[in-house]
Amino acid sequence: MEKPLENRMRVAQTLALIFVVMAQGIVNAAIAQQPDVAEMFAKHSEFTSVSISPGGDYLAVGILRDGKRAAAILDLETKAVKSLVTFKDPLEVAAIRWLNDERLLVTMARKIGSLEMPGGAGELYAVNADGSKGKNIFGFMGVEPIAASGRYLGKLDDDHILVEVHPWSGVAGKDLQPSVMRVNIHNGRTRELTKTNIRGATFLLDEDKDARFAMGMDDDFNLIFSYRDKGKIDWRPVNSPFTKDVSPLTFEQGKERILMLAPDPETSVIGVFSYDPLKGEAEKVYVHPVADVSRLYSDKEDQVYGVRIDEYYPEFIALDSSHELAQVQQTLLASFPQGYVYQTSATEDRDKIVFVVSAPNLPARYYLFEPEKKKATFLLDAYPHIDPKILATQDAIELSARDGTTLRGYLTLPPNSKGKNLPMVVMPHGGPHARDMWGYDPSVQMLAIEGYAVLQINFRGSTGYGTNFRDAGYGEWGRKTQEDIIDATYWAINEGIADKNRLAIFGASFGGYSALQSPILDPDLYKAAIGYVGVYDLDMLYTTGDIETARWGEAYLDTTLPDNEADRIAQSPARNVDKLKAALFIVHGVDDHRAAFEHAEALRDALDEINYPYEWLAKDGEGHGFYDVDNRIELNNKVLAFLEKHLN
Repeated sequence: MEKPLENRMRVAQTLALIFVVMAQGIVNAAIAQQPDVAEMFAKHSEFTSVSISPGGDYLAVGILRDGKRAAAILDLETKAVKSLVTFKDPLEVAAIRWLNDERLLVTMARKIGSLEMPGGAGELYAVNADGSKGKNIFGFMGVEPIAASGRYLGKLDDDHILVEVHPWSGVAGKDLQPSVMRVNIHNGRTRELTKTNIRGATFLLDEDKDARFAMGMDDDFNLIFSYRDKGKIDWRPVNSPFTKDVSPLTFEQGKERILMLAPDPETSVIGVFSYDPLKGEAEKVYVHPVADVSRLYSDKEDQVYGVRIDEYYPEFIALDSSHELAQVQQTLLASFPQGYVYQTSATEDRDKIVFVVSAPNLPARYYLFEPEKKKATFLLDAYPHIDPKILATQDAIELSARDGTTLRGYLTLPPNSKGKNLPMVVMPHGGPHARDMWGYDPSVQMLAIEGYAVLQINFRGSTGYGTNFRDAGYGEWGRKTQEDIIDATYWAINEGIADKNRLAIFGASFGGYSALQSPILDPDLYKAAIGYVGVYDLDMLYTTGDIETARWGEAYLDTTLPDNEADRIAQSPARNVDKLKAALFIVHGVDDHRAAFEHAEALRDALDEINYPYEWLAKDGEGHGFYDVDNRIELNNKVLAFLEKHLN
């Protein structure tokens, strides 16, 4: 059952917004000439974030410079580049935030070994807006070197921040006890303020910026809560009304209560609850009937004023309709009905707000909104090389699986298509404990532009629709989960959308697993299958990759995988290649630490043993998904050629 786009729109007063394109040295939104499709959708975004300084004088913009992530500080009025924040190899800018009108905090990333993709380094760098007085204030390269990763917790005052510190253990699967440190943003001097007794815990600050709540997991993947009474030093365990799937959000203002995301005991849908750590009890604040809360909206004091729901299309729900930013959100959503809006930053007095608009056929665009002037000014395009006019729209769908279970997903049709009897690519998502949402996806758009319908289904085992729906996939990765994908494929055939003789399946990670396992269960359905960085032997998850190295990794695998060897073999594509009929293309990164390269090798060896033909693409230096643009272009070209060969 298709849900119209209008269902997701909130009623709000529409303002006559004035759009002004701002000229700037580092931005050129004009599209001179479109590159070929494979290259167009292989390129990374030119801009990753935009945030405004507390006083409203400057913008901090994440940019791509010489193939590396950096940041530019712009004068808001003139758009002149005031300074650039860059690092020497192997370091890059991961994230940047304003600490005050003069100074910014930069989270670093680094390329490790031969890997193409930079990863979080846990190191923090502070610099003035004019580029002066840059200093490594925390981490291995800090003024006071420490073998630990740091996570920004909050601003204590204009001279200090609080950092959550996770010491390096040097031993896989052995988390140490984290702490909270006060760090001087000018000279990098540190002082430990508190340390919890929970290994691998994360902290929550109260409204006085004091770390008084911590949450972690034991070796059996069970939640542990710890609490520190106001004015006390020692931590103590506290009871939780929840057993899993909890995300602490913030201390409620003026209360000894904590807002958290947690599953509703009655429906299992994840919503917002108010938790009393002293009593160990929780009260419901907001829970949607069907869909989990997928995003939070909070102000600089971390007070939550709204949530996002994605039952079909994204929807904003105001938890505090009187909050100024909630009213701004309603206004912007009504004024930009073609996409979804998210506010990225605001000045101290909220007279200037930066927001981003995006949609499946509208890659992220950033704007500046001035509420008093009722004026929105265009800032920049994250993907200036892509013309939205050539992109495809996306519709939400709903169908019933063979056992009556309701499944929701998304269908993207080629632009200007009548939507009938099309070649179709089914794209199962990764995870499997993740979900597809309405939004821009370069792979989906590439396929749609080339004439393929693209079907994405949130099969059981996906997140987003309650923990019961997710848990229904436990032990069923290769059975009921795949049956949901297959049932969705038949739905598209029966609706007349897909040509039953021109079907392919293409996925990454768990989607790569599904791209092999679904054709094994229904060998005559798909003509072609592309497995990208997939898992192909379930038992190998216990001995390869980074899940088994986590302290709770074995407990997680015991929970989610079949509990006996015979079922794990039956649900492992590499053990059942004799059932395949589809044409195969196997793609993997040699340095993949999640779905280890051994999975691709095991699948390849099994295919070679029975002389089953396949195409192969493996790249050194690539991990769990290709990052190097040249490698991505090659992948896109080969995917399109493979589909053209077998579906047309």
